[in-house]
Amino acid sequence: MSGPGSPRPPARPDTSWSTWWAIHGTPRFFNGQESYFPGGWVPVALGVLALAGCSVAAVVAGRAVHDKVRYVLAAFTAVAGAALWVYSFLFPVIVVALLFEGAGPGMVASLLATGAGVGGGLLCLLVAAAERRRAARPCEACGRVHGRSPESREARAPGWAFAGAYLAVAGFVARMSVWLADTLAGRWPSAASDISWTALTVFMVLMTLAGTLLPLALAHRWGRLWPAWVWPVRGRAVPRWLVLGTGLFVGTSLTAYFGIAGMTAWIRGSFGGAFLPLLLEMGGYTLWGAGLLVASASYYAMTRPPCPRTVPQRVSLPL
Repeated sequence: MSGPGSPRPPARPDTSWSTWWAIHGTPRFFNGQESYFPGGWVPVALGVLALAGCSVAAVVAGRAVHDKVRYVLAAFTAVAGAALWVYSFLFPVIVVALLFEGAGPGMVASLLATGAGVGGGLLCLLVAAAERRRAARPCEACGRVHGRSPESREARAPGWAFAGAYLAVAGFVARMSVWLADTLAGRWPSAASDISWTALTVFMVLMTLAGTLLPLALAHRWGRLWPAWVWPVRGRAVPRWLVLGTGLFVGTSLTAYFGIAGMTAWIRGSFGGAFLPLLLEMGGYTLWGAGLLVASASYYAMTRPPCPRTVPQRVSLPL
């Protein structure tokens, strides 16, 4: 994991990597391209936090621990797992590059580093989910915490779901304001660009729906049950993954590409431009994606199948 030309640690069983790094300087990966984020101690610290969270969870798994302690442990481990995922954002890109460019030593090292981050992050999130279940004690039949979780699609979404939905709409408006300004000023689309107006129209319509109709459908009741004016199917359940799958896909894509990669590249000075348009563009995409993910979390909980234990059972009486 050390860089080219750097001294290699002696192969002695009593010398750990952390001790070597502490004595001889900041650790470096072989390729140095495993993440948009700075290397050095950052991935080491994330790995230590993830290991600490999972280790404590393993110790207290079978013991009587206060629910608040489990909630704190779940939050800590989830943050560590999410941080590992964010740091290892380039994993799918490296996989594609490996397929098309070949397996050089540096590429394999980056693949192992990011793959370990993705795997470790997934493990942390699974551990965090298990700790939260132990603390919340949900219903074994449906996964709800009865009395605190929504029981059906007809219930009102929580306030944070509406906040996420309208945050997504605000992010879309911020992004489109830059596009509108460029269009009015004649800077977009450029005359030199070979663009299909049919494809552009379809793209803009889909983008507008993803920035307005989609986030609102994730929070409002008409996104879970067809409204009255859709008379052939009114009152029926909207296909769950039609809305939820789209929300997760768009939200994850925008948050990962613009919120993580784009923002990091902007902060590091990889590209530049006027501050306000870039802020509205990059910030708008980021808020749009994050808001969709927040609203999708609520939609996921509210569209669970009804709990079978709440359905009254018929009893056959002898004649």
